[in-house]
Amino acid sequence: MTYNKLRIVTTSWDDGDIRDLRIAELLASHQMSGTFYVPVEPFNGNPALSHDDLRSLNRNGFEIGGHGIAHEIMSEIPLKNVEQVVSGCKATLEDILGSRVRMFCYPRGRYTPQVIEALKSAGYEGARTVRLLATENKYCRYNLPTSIQVYPHTRTEYLRNIARARSAGTLYDYVARLGFEDGWVGLGKTLFDRFLEDGGIWHLWGHSWEIDQLGLWDELAEMLDYVHGREDVLYLNNGDLLQYLATNSN
Repeated sequence: MTYNKLRIVTTSWDDGDIRDLRIAELLASHQMSGTFYVPVEPFNGNPALSHDDLRSLNRNGFEIGGHGIAHEIMSEIPLKNVEQVVSGCKATLEDILGSRVRMFCYPRGRYTPQVIEALKSAGYEGARTVRLLATENKYCRYNLPTSIQVYPHTRTEYLRNIARARSAGTLYDYVARLGFEDGWVGLGKTLFDRFLEDGGIWHLWGHSWEIDQLGLWDELAEMLDYVHGREDVLYLNNGDLLQYLATNSN
């Protein structure tokens, strides 16, 4: 089959856990890239990536993005604190890395229009949400959705996610075409197959600590085996994805 539509695969990984290094090894072995969203302080008391780890990931082609100082829920703190958190997170990570931090991920996906303005003022170029089941390539750069999470969500959880995104089209699509797949891997493969046919963006994300706790490493490897190395597909981190779309938009 000949594809003539834009197709980009991207991945992202939240919370800065030390087990992110295993994610990076898996991605590298599949010639894939990704963005690691890191809070300045260790998340939930878990062992965290060291400064040397962050610099090593960055040197090896992975992107480091902001995830707050202490994983603050952006929609639940005063705007003054939001501004301090997003700017402080960016400055701290840039000092560690010696390079620019372009992206932010909203902890728990919560944000407001005022949070977006704070990100813009701090110099972030985009931000990722936790919206699922998306493969389109047109959206606000501060509202970057995802396609599939490495997590065994129930059908009810998928429906709630769709409802929060207020996406009637995605709701119809899920019920009519996607809602009866066997597990997250099956759903991810179905979304990927449709992405190959229609074009767009296929975005995989997760938490390495959660993958470890739930024993999902083999399933993650199966998913990466399925999507890597395809012809006419670009494999980019989140920041490079947004930059590519900005410079190649019609």
